[in-house]
Amino acid sequence: MNMFIPLTQRVEILFWDIAIDALTNSEFVRRMLPRVYRLLEPRVVRQILLLVAAASAAGFITGFVVNIYMLAR
Repeated sequence: MNMFIPLTQRVEILFWDIAIDALTNSEFVRRMLPRVYRLLEPRVVRQILLLVAAASAAGFITGFVVNIYMLAR
């Protein structure tokens, strides 16, 4: 792998490699995906999941920044 590729692109490539492999080879994933889409159809559920995802991301980023700050001291 090229060392000059940014970390975000490496993570994205890794994610899609795993996602495509799971969608191609896993019967369980192929059966569950349409059911999950139907479950997430209501607008309120999507809004709640977006809020949970945003709060989770904020917590992760805060923990990462605090860790870097504590290591730099």
